[in-house]
Amino acid sequence: MNERRCAGELTLAYEALRAQATGELPAVTPRGLAMFLAAGFPTWMKAWAPLAPVPIKAPPAVNSNCNPPIGIRAEVVQVLAEMALSCQKRWATG
Repeated sequence: MNERRCAGELTLAYEALRAQATGELPAVTPRGLAMFLAAGFPTWMKAWAPLAPVPIKAPPAVNSNCNPPIGIRAEVVQVLAEMALSCQKRWATG
């Protein structure tokens, strides 16, 4: 996680705590108010850092030139159709 994102997340977490402490409605769920009040900001900040959300990485790009053979596509369609029909039969008899 880069420093700017971490700082932004820390700021949002702090603002949520501040809103909760002042009786406002926080934008996100505040975490660690008791620790913040008992041990102070530096301790809360150290405890919060490992809990910071991890950014989601984009999935790798799919190579559009890599299509499965037509035979495999037909088999997958057949298996899915059989599964759907099997479920339909169970619902009709049950």
